[in-house]
Amino acid sequence: MRVFVVSDWDQSGVHLFSALAEDVTAFAAVDAPGTEVVFERLAVTEQQIADYRLPTAPPKVGDHRSFSGTSTTQAEAMPPDVLAAVLKAAITSHRDVRVLAALFEREEDERRRLLESLGYDPDAD
Repeated sequence: MRVFVVSDWDQSGVHLFSALAEDVTAFAAVDAPGTEVVFERLAVTEQQIADYRLPTAPPKVGDHRSFSGTSTTQAEAMPPDVLAAVLKAAITSHRDVRVLAALFEREEDERRRLLESLGYDPDAD
């Protein structure tokens, strides 16, 4: 299982990523033993901040959670088209075309069986 994460680049966003990875991995170990869980931070990253010249702010002074960044950026600062492209690229790069083809075939079989059970004959039209 692959989990894509989009969150702010700040103490909260980095903590969210690590806490989510820890919790979901622990749940999977109990509920789906043997399942590999991979977490991938898609946005916001330091590279994206530089590449897209995203607005930054200083880290929150009162938040003492571990954070390696020298500035923070909100996920909402990512242009929607850029974020959509990042998500699409991540999904596409991990898609198994054999599984997708089998899913489409199964869907077509189920559609055909459902139509037959309703008495619909596609050749009658």
